Amino acid sequence: MKKYLKYITIIALGAVVLSCDNYVDIKTEGRLIPEETENYRYLLNNTYAFDINYGALDVASDDISFQNEAQTTALSASDYNRPFVNQYKWADQIYFDGELDYNMNSMYSALYNANIVINEVMQSKEGTEAQKLAIKGEAQVHRAFIFLTLVNAFGKAYDATTAATDLGIVLFTTPTVSDNIRRSTVQNAYDIILSDLNDAVNSGLKPINSGNNVAFPSRASAYALLARTYLYMRNYPLALENAEKSLAIQSTLNNLEDYEFSAFPTRRLDRELILSKWNGYSSLTYAPQILSLSNELIDSFDTNDLRYVLFTQPTSTFSSDYTIGRTYAKEGLTGESRNGGPTVPEMMLIKAECLARAGSGDLAMAEINKLRQKRFRATQYVAMTATDSKDALIKVLAERRRELMGHGNFRWFDLKRLNKEPEFARTITHTFAGQTFTLAPNSDRYQMPYAPIYYDYAPNLQQNP
Repeated sequence: MKKYLKYITIIALGAVVLSCDNYVDIKTEGRLIPEETENYRYLLNNTYAFDINYGALDVASDDISFQNEAQTTALSASDYNRPFVNQYKWADQIYFDGELDYNMNSMYSALYNANIVINEVMQSKEGTEAQKLAIKGEAQVHRAFIFLTLVNAFGKAYDATTAATDLGIVLFTTPTVSDNIRRSTVQNAYDIILSDLNDAVNSGLKPINSGNNVAFPSRASAYALLARTYLYMRNYPLALENAEKSLAIQSTLNNLEDYEFSAFPTRRLDRELILSKWNGYSSLTYAPQILSLSNELIDSFDTNDLRYVLFTQPTSTFSSDYTIGRTYAKEGLTGESRNGGPTVPEMMLIKAECLARAGSGDLAMAEINKLRQKRFRATQYVAMTATDSKDALIKVLAERRRELMGHGNFRWFDLKRLNKEPEFARTITHTFAGQTFTLAPNSDRYQMPYAPIYYDYAPNLQQNP
């Protein structure tokens, strides 16, 4: 007999009902009553549903600059690209009335599935306790990633003094429909994220998942997301501790010189990737207009840096109408969308930043140089030095920006957290079609507005100002 999973995607899809074969029996209308542990394994095997990220936020950051007049004309003429233009302008409304935020849709759809597993797998039949616990741990990693991404997209940057009252996101933790859909606090989101990830590291996950299994959570990925979470909380000792735990399990780097004249590895072959989390749009969506890089970012590169050589291209490469600047083009090497999942370089950067903040500038630079050595040709590599820990921190943050450019939301989330430090707070200016737009540090525009359509289903959902 065929088995079906029917679920309503809360908020994200309103009344749209999806179904997938070979998951769970429906014994009573509207109620899921699975019986066997393997059904939850099948649910998590649907990696397409979980291998996702919120995909639009790079455009709002200072890494992106639409400099070509023909570029702004082309973007303005396309309804498909309009949300990106609105992100770039930090507009009060990103989507038209009646339009869905497909990035948010996909993440809440995945959340619903994760909640089914988390809430029900331990009561399932014909599986060992160890199997059930590991399956639950996988779902908890997925849920933690979803909440961490969404709370940083729609909520304020974490601040221990205000997080208990700052508006966060809607926190569904059970697969149920609520008539009173409201946002919880930033603190509540982080409490669930930390609880899920701390459970997951002790749940019996495989140490590493790679190859065809890189979209399945591992123990290394649980530690990595803990490190990312604590970094966004500005809890640097615990960010360091968990980055080191992740690196103790998985620490292989790609040597970019090996790929200068040969195919760059896809995610299945990428030894640096700890957990795959694709962005929600195809590679063609972002090339060339959407990820046109700012001069500030491009000018920070040594032109011998193979990240500059391999991952960026002159914007004119893509259209003779574009004469200014360079664009992020790594997707052209792999044919795959950008990935916001944790990687070995991200963990090294977290480790280096935390060491610099702790006053260990020399150790921070040693970690950065291990990474940079794999980003230059051997004959052109020169070790980076710092005069003191403060200088090391500045250089680590600049290296983080270069390494993680275009990966999916890193720069936007970094701007939010660094704005809490006067030394690193900055005002951003974007120019589009002759108009200038300015974003002040800690502006309310750092919290993405919800698409108007969701108020048809959730009238009590609080909008960002």
